[in-house]
Amino acid sequence: MLHGNGSLHLILGLLLSLWVGHSAPVASPVEGHPLTEAVRLGLEGGTGTFDHTIFDDLLRRHVSDGGEVDYPALLREKDKLRSYLDRLAKADLEGLGGDSLLAFLINAYNAYTLDLVTAHWPVKSIRDIENPWNVNRCLISGEVVSLDFIEHSLLRSEEFFDEPRIHFAVNCASKGCPPLLNRAFVGKGISVQLTDAVEKALRSPGQLRVCEGRVDVSKIFYWFGEDFRRKGATVLKFLQTSAPAEAVEVLKEKGEKSITYLPFDWSVNLWKRDREKRDNGDPFGGEK
Repeated sequence: MLHGNGSLHLILGLLLSLWVGHSAPVASPVEGHPLTEAVRLGLEGGTGTFDHTIFDDLLRRHVSDGGEVDYPALLREKDKLRSYLDRLAKADLEGLGGDSLLAFLINAYNAYTLDLVTAHWPVKSIRDIENPWNVNRCLISGEVVSLDFIEHSLLRSEEFFDEPRIHFAVNCASKGCPPLLNRAFVGKGISVQLTDAVEKALRSPGQLRVCEGRVDVSKIFYWFGEDFRRKGATVLKFLQTSAPAEAVEVLKEKGEKSITYLPFDWSVNLWKRDREKRDNGDPFGGEK
């Protein structure tokens, strides 16, 4: 849960985001919060890892290569998802190494998002759920926090990870989000996984399109622009090193002025598995 001035800090950040119109809340640790201190200690001296096998198995079977989720099938395995969340609740973050902490927090965000949507299924959008991001409903290492806390106070913190690629790893259960990886993130090799997630997203027309001398990109680059502009970096530089060749050509020729932002699709990222799979005996075939 949020403590003392930390609660005020996060509330002010959320109010600020509304005031400026879709900018992200402030990315900063909540000082004095037990999870803040646990992550700090883990980054300073942790060496441990965490087993995400249960979550990995669920993702492999219920998330498509395109990042869509078979929520009805996942709902039928809610006990298995709950067993993974129970492990997150008891985790010792202080003992985890830096890469393992990053993987843990990304997986925790995605697992609790899946749990939230399945608990309210059926929904057309995660925004149909009351306060999906800022209610404390995620139990991690004995502390109950919100999805916003995991993302903005821990994952986005420049002090902790300073890693803009996390925006292509955490998923908000919406078609406008970068595709959900159908594998769990793991500490060993997480940088490769993040690079793959970025490249996969930027090859998707929902995240990047080249049209009439423009490069239309996800609003994630607008909402979280500050995360891509640290230490001399820019959104332009990020795209020039990660986007497909056609987009890079336009970006090099026209620079920042070529970048525009796509409308964000908040409809739920439902995977409608084809009827053939279901008729052929696939127990997880979704409705057509």
